[in-house]
Amino acid sequence: MQTCRHQVFKIIVFLLFFLIMEKDSLWAVTSSSIVICAKSGVVQHEHNADAITHPASLTKMMTLYLTFKAIKAGKLKLTQNLRVSKFAAQQMPCKLWLKAGSTITVREAILALITKSANDAATALAETLGNGSEARFAQTMTLQARELGMSKTIFKNASGVPNKQQITTARDMATLSRALYTHFPDYFHLFKTKKFVHKGVAHANHNHLLGKVEGVDGIKTGFICASGFNLAASMTRGGRKIIAVVMGGESVKARDTKTTKLLESAYASFTGKKSFDNQNESITDLLQTLGHDEAYASSPTKKAKLIKAINTSKASKAKLIKVQQKSNSLDDILDDLPKVTRKKRDEKPKSIEDVLSSFDSSHPRETSNPPEESSKYQKKNNKKPLKAKPKTTKKPVSDPPKQKAKPTQKSASKVKPKTTKKTASSLPKKKVQSAQKPAKNHK
Repeated sequence: MQTCRHQVFKIIVFLLFFLIMEKDSLWAVTSSSIVICAKSGVVQHEHNADAITHPASLTKMMTLYLTFKAIKAGKLKLTQNLRVSKFAAQQMPCKLWLKAGSTITVREAILALITKSANDAATALAETLGNGSEARFAQTMTLQARELGMSKTIFKNASGVPNKQQITTARDMATLSRALYTHFPDYFHLFKTKKFVHKGVAHANHNHLLGKVEGVDGIKTGFICASGFNLAASMTRGGRKIIAVVMGGESVKARDTKTTKLLESAYASFTGKKSFDNQNESITDLLQTLGHDEAYASSPTKKAKLIKAINTSKASKAKLIKVQQKSNSLDDILDDLPKVTRKKRDEKPKSIEDVLSSFDSSHPRETSNPPEESSKYQKKNNKKPLKAKPKTTKKPVSDPPKQKAKPTQKSASKVKPKTTKKTASSLPKKKVQSAQKPAKNHK
């Protein structure tokens, strides 16, 4: 008996050790993403787009789809009151904390799902449309998903609370987002609601890209531990509608950053933007224009090259752009960085005179004197006229303004004879003395 207990104890310890060591791999979240054109449905980017994951609160997009469908068919009205059951009131947060037996209008429930992602309001809608049963409504959700082409999605509730059997993919969520935009354009604008006030309490939208990224106008966020941080976002810019879905984000910030990069990259590929249009753009903006591939360095050496690329000057940044036009990924750009630095070393530096002559070709500058000596020489010449001008300007002050030109001519003529007389008188005297001496010796 003791040996059996000892073996069982060993097995239990081994299993506990295995669970502790492998818990990260057992609970690992799959990261996936996809970007599509909302009008055509053409895929612009995809990464693990068919990986099975959990929709979390992105489930509410299907709840809203069926709600809009019922309103359009006349089965439901925006002003209609929904009765809140005990089961709906007991739903886990996030919620509006609705009390059992109270009511909420259809319009309030829609805005509560979009902004607060309220689980109790979603259940109230599901029970109304499902004849009092959320499970029956979930079956309708799954059937509607099949009609839209969402082949790998199964719904078990209307809110997205944890359920192992409720699964989906990033591709299916993008299909649902596009269906909301194309089938219900009159209600899609509700997804850009930034704030919803219910009974004096303001509830902000969980989609942080609204108002921060140009053109973002929806649509839904979601999170549970089994799926990570999810976001389906739409952007309208330059006459184009882009939908991006990110599943399995590590944090809210990481999810929002990745979604923003995917949206900007897709828009850049649509417009054909492959270089900097603004001098204030950074290397991150350049990486966003790479296209459909994920822009990440694959080795430490390439990451080191990326640091050098970030610290490049404006002049070398233009050469880096020329390299990346022929590239398909960040790794190709990093491999071309040494070529750019090599070209910089081989280039011969231009002289200062060449630069000056390029600005003004009509006035060539002499290159005999070095720049420092020529600048000193110009300073000396600039000092002399400053001393001579006050002498000439002092004399004509008393003269009338009409005769200003005449005194200057007289003063100039007076100055010249003085200098000529002095030179003339000094030179003949020396010559006469030297000429008289040989005359005396001849006599």
